[in-house]
Amino acid sequence: MEEKKTFIGIHVLVKNGDKYLVVLRSEDDPEDPKTWDLPGGGAVEREQPLEGAVRETLEETGMIVAVTKILKLHGVEYHGLWTPEAVVEAEFIEGEVKLSPEHTEYKWITWQELVDIEPKSRNLKYLFM
Repeated sequence: MEEKKTFIGIHVLVKNGDKYLVVLRSEDDPEDPKTWDLPGGGAVEREQPLEGAVRETLEETGMIVAVTKILKLHGVEYHGLWTPEAVVEAEFIEGEVKLSPEHTEYKWITWQELVDIEPKSRNLKYLFM
């Protein structure tokens, strides 16, 4: 019997003072091109999800963060499997934003701007569901 891999999606709402980081997905993104999103991805095999949140943020933005709370936990269909996904809040610790090739722009915005920003990725939409 073939063993299935486990996937846990993690999306990180990075907070710096009263501002939040959003990143614009590249036009080549296979799922949500040219939409505003949160840094994130998936925990790798046997990685703790909150450690994955810190790693993904570093890989995608060059910033070191500390997870402060879980904001949302939900399930989604991902490549034919029902998978858990979490949105966590993290405080900015240090670093300068250096985007990975997955993203083309970033903004630090207020909570109200976050609510209003369009177009939102599916990941960002889950924060408000």
